[in-house]
Amino acid sequence: MAQEVEKRVLRLIAEGKTKKEIYHILSKEMEVDDFERFLRNQTELSKKEAYYGWNYLLLALLAAFTFMRLGEILGPILDHGVKNVFIVVWSLIVPAVNLCLLWYIYRFHRLGYLFLFVVSVLALFRPETHNLVGLIKTASLIFLSGFLYLKLFPKHGKI
Repeated sequence: MAQEVEKRVLRLIAEGKTKKEIYHILSKEMEVDDFERFLRNQTELSKKEAYYGWNYLLLALLAAFTFMRLGEILGPILDHGVKNVFIVVWSLIVPAVNLCLLWYIYRFHRLGYLFLFVVSVLALFRPETHNLVGLIKTASLIFLSGFLYLKLFPKHGKI
């Protein structure tokens, strides 16, 4: 049921309908609680088209930073082997979360921008960001994710 509702919402968005039009169409057919979550997390086609460039810039930066981090983690492992599997798995959590965020942001999903913003702000407390390069990398993710979140979802996801 949930997949059908999500596909229906995505199909109506692809047709160029606004969120209000979709809300009125679907509210006649089903309960509001059944579709509102899916509608709230998607952006309208006109906004997607207006911010494609910014979105791809955010995707490129996040992908570059993620794969740089993966290289920093996997490089020593390939050179010296695995001494502690727990440490390796723990180190791979951040790149795994970033890969999930890449998927959400690629799909223009509201939670991807919001979660990336929060995680990037929290990353300011990590020792890697206590230098100029780390600060610039993190600040760029904070700025772009916050900017796109505010532009794509001006009412913070409310319809």
